[in-house]
Amino acid sequence: MTRYLIDIRLMGSVKHQIRTLSDQLAEQFNLGNRLVVPHITLAGPFSTENEEKLVKDFTRVCTGQKAIPKYEVGGYGFFDESRAVFVTITPDEALRQFRYQLFRTICPYCTLRDYDRSSANEFRFHATLAMKLDWLTFRRIKWYFRRHEPVIYRYHPIRATLLRNSKILCEYDFIQQRMLSRAQARSRATMKRDFDILKLWDDGGQEE
Repeated sequence: MTRYLIDIRLMGSVKHQIRTLSDQLAEQFNLGNRLVVPHITLAGPFSTENEEKLVKDFTRVCTGQKAIPKYEVGGYGFFDESRAVFVTITPDEALRQFRYQLFRTICPYCTLRDYDRSSANEFRFHATLAMKLDWLTFRRIKWYFRRHEPVIYRYHPIRATLLRNSKILCEYDFIQQRMLSRAQARSRATMKRDFDILKLWDDGGQEE
């Protein structure tokens, strides 16, 4: 079965910080393949029989987003049922509404989870560090994070990604305000332009 996922790929400093945390967990608790690629899930995994409509709707919601969504990275959280450990993400209102609009648009023809159906204010944004842990390891990691310094970083999400079977199908660049193909999304030149624009904003060259 084809599996789709809509997420925000973590990039730059925050990606490296979270990956370092994952590596530390892997080494200290021997986690093996229970680690995940750093990202913020917006919807999924899910399936659909209408990929063409999914791509069109994803494009329409992305291009219709006026404000560039933002978020802050903070402390740590835990999902007891799935025994997952994550970094907490605090979204701004633009990101909350963007995620909710995506859900409402694709819900009629996609097999979304109950979790994806959460309201704009109830959905818990997060970046998973490890998941599907055995109960003892999960408890040990919860204790470990009681004294661990949080990740503190302000960041633009830059891109929302639609994946098919873990591979990029297309990706919307909020900074450049255009949809990217898989090749463009993986291009170093495209990425460099994003960070050049962000640097210009940080230097006061443009209002956020």
